[in-house]
Amino acid sequence: MGDTPTVNADRDIAISLRERVFYAFARFGPAWVRYLHASVGLGGLSPAGVRLLSALRHHPRPPIMRDLVQDLGTTARAVTGLVDTLEQDGLVRRTRHPRDRRAILITLTSKGEQVVDRVGQEHVERASALFGVLSEQDQADLVRILGVLGDELVARGQAVQPRGLGCGPGVGESS
Repeated sequence: MGDTPTVNADRDIAISLRERVFYAFARFGPAWVRYLHASVGLGGLSPAGVRLLSALRHHPRPPIMRDLVQDLGTTARAVTGLVDTLEQDGLVRRTRHPRDRRAILITLTSKGEQVVDRVGQEHVERASALFGVLSEQDQADLVRILGVLGDELVARGQAVQPRGLGCGPGVGESS
């Protein structure tokens, strides 16, 4: 019984730390998204549209709709709506798959490439400005920690391996 207070104190400290991590992340996540999108000239694009363009830009081959559904972790209906809008804006095009008549390939137009590259650069600059308040070691630790957490979510089936802006080497994938 003599060690009970220490065990309880250790448990309380651990719970308190877990709660602090949870609340810090819950506060940071939405603020981070707002921060990136608030000043970036999306040119009328929704954040979901930017994610789709980015997924196309970083896909290893022209994807079909099913690939985009998996990459974005959303529904076929949502991806179809996004592709419809982006196609009307001249940012993507649909073409028939050469070997599967039922499948449609989605590719960026040159205008779409320019837009996703510009937005990507603006995101990097905006993120660099924010993370500049951290030391290089803190930034390296953050990349490592987020990579571990991202990999764990992928392993648990709660996320797909990301592609796109900000998902390069060191963030959930090896260099």
